[in-house]
Amino acid sequence: MRQLRVFGLALACAGAAHAQQQAAPKPAPVMAVAVPHWYIGGAIGQTIFDMPDDAVPAPGATDSTLNKGRNNTGYKAFAGYRLHRNFALEGAYADYGTFVATRSVTAPVSGDLNAKIRIRGWSLDAVGILPFNNGFSVFGKLGGLYARSSASYSTSGGYALPADANTYPRSRELAFKYGIGLAYALTERASLRLEYEVAKKVGEENTVEGDLQALFAGLQFRF
Repeated sequence: MRQLRVFGLALACAGAAHAQQQAAPKPAPVMAVAVPHWYIGGAIGQTIFDMPDDAVPAPGATDSTLNKGRNNTGYKAFAGYRLHRNFALEGAYADYGTFVATRSVTAPVSGDLNAKIRIRGWSLDAVGILPFNNGFSVFGKLGGLYARSSASYSTSGGYALPADANTYPRSRELAFKYGIGLAYALTERASLRLEYEVAKKVGEENTVEGDLQALFAGLQFRF
């Protein structure tokens, strides 16, 4: 009888161990990173043009305030070459949108100076990448933005610009650019991307100079 009890206890332990093995979750599949490779993608997001308080100057005004407007919608197309598991080169074209700012003049007359600023540009970045085995990766970017800025000025109320004022100025400049982001591999060739980037001192005084910020969400496809 004692032997039967020992045998029964052994069977129970074996059954419990087998159940634990079956109930244990399978490890997540490892997403392999194939390098080198080319990739392309597109993104859409929110953009902010952070201009200083003295932007959009109103010649002749002795007292005024600036309304800097609100966020805008931007678009970006990009392509890159991933040379290494942890490094890539990436180029992009982005239209950051049209930003509106209004300087309200209160002295010596009352009126508004309105500015519409459009910013587009080409960028080239070095990208450092830290991939994880669960499909996620984080990345950082350093590079430059060749920006094309244009402005359109108009007035309303009692304020008027001088007759010789340039109401449609244009500028082109190279701005320092950096960013961070998070990516998730949906498949071996398709990934979701979320990234935040900043370009410093975009534009000139006549087209309004400021810092450009963007939060983009998009898709990336690997060849």
